[in-house]
Amino acid sequence: MDELVLGGIDADAGGDEEPSLEHALTVSAATPSKIAWVDTFVHDGRTAPDGVDIIPLPLFILTGITAAFAVVIGGALVVRTPRRQVAAQLVIAAALVGALAWRASGVAQFAVSASVVAFGVPLAFADAHHRRLPNPLVLGLAASVLAAVITTAVVDHNAGSLARALAGAAVTAAFFLAVYFMAPGQLGGGDVKLAVPLGSALAWFGWQTLALGSLLPWLTAALAVAIMRLGRRRAAIPMGPFLIAGALAAMLLANG
Repeated sequence: MDELVLGGIDADAGGDEEPSLEHALTVSAATPSKIAWVDTFVHDGRTAPDGVDIIPLPLFILTGITAAFAVVIGGALVVRTPRRQVAAQLVIAAALVGALAWRASGVAQFAVSASVVAFGVPLAFADAHHRRLPNPLVLGLAASVLAAVITTAVVDHNAGSLARALAGAAVTAAFFLAVYFMAPGQLGGGDVKLAVPLGSALAWFGWQTLALGSLLPWLTAALAVAIMRLGRRRAAIPMGPFLIAGALAAMLLANG
């Protein structure tokens, strides 16, 4: 009985004592924190015990397979890309998917941005090396983005994100069509078609992400042109790689 009383007195008056290990573990478990990237691939559910949204392993594997399929089909069959370049595309796509998994704050963010990687990498290479944006790959990108946007809207019961994505696609299409007709030679028809699904994916994250993802390609392209002119080269540059790289950069920033 004396031990119980003394224990109770110590517990009440133990303000100056260090907390017990059990107490520290309890506080740590109750404190939410961003889940580590490695932990992302060992949980089966959508959320971790602390309530942090995570990326299920099946989704990550499916994304990797889709990206690899798009690279191989686009690089090897559509534009007849050499095997070395196909291998380089696979490495880049894998690195980007891993970066998105690291930066993504949730499953929906990862799904939408990874859908751009899957078809964006072979499209960027095709435009850079062959000056063309194959319609099958552009349609694949559009279908991938649309599927990701609709799925996340249904799962999360968020119709507003779907409406914003569709509005972003319309705004982007109007802007690029205006540039296409008012400044002939600045854009190709493939660039206009490519910009529509990219605008939809960017707007899904928010209007600020759409603005940033739309501005970055033009700034970097202008810088590339200026550098080429300093070197007395006036060859036309493809816009597709800049559009894709700018969109992915904006999404990486938005994911964080």
